[in-house]
Amino acid sequence: MNADPNQRTKGLRMALERSPLTPDLFMTLTLTGELDTDSIPALCELTSKVLTEGSRHLIMDLTGVTRCDDASLFTVLGIRQAVHHVGGSLILANPSPSVQNTLARSALRDQLTYDDILAQGPPRRSAPPDGFPGRPK
Repeated sequence: MNADPNQRTKGLRMALERSPLTPDLFMTLTLTGELDTDSIPALCELTSKVLTEGSRHLIMDLTGVTRCDDASLFTVLGIRQAVHHVGGSLILANPSPSVQNTLARSALRDQLTYDDILAQGPPRRSAPPDGFPGRPK
């Protein structure tokens, strides 16, 4: 499970950060840079690797995305469906203004919801985020 924390592709830098909550199942994918058609293959490869390693519940942190296109949103929707297919969940977190603008214009705006985790303050380590199994109601 030693993924390169600074995997680089055209315009996209992806970093993996494991949460101490449930290390075998829970992972944060932090995306920084351009999320576009050139970086989609690397994002799909990274997500596939994470799922193959056993992580099932993912947070995709979009704070540092400087550019986002419609094709990327369709890819993220496909990733979410793949994660759900293996019994997991995907939360889109902290979308940058670029991601928010693309979502606002997209037909997927109602299908790809997000949580602004940073606006809620530091995450509590005592319970998983909303949408994760075992989250207290």
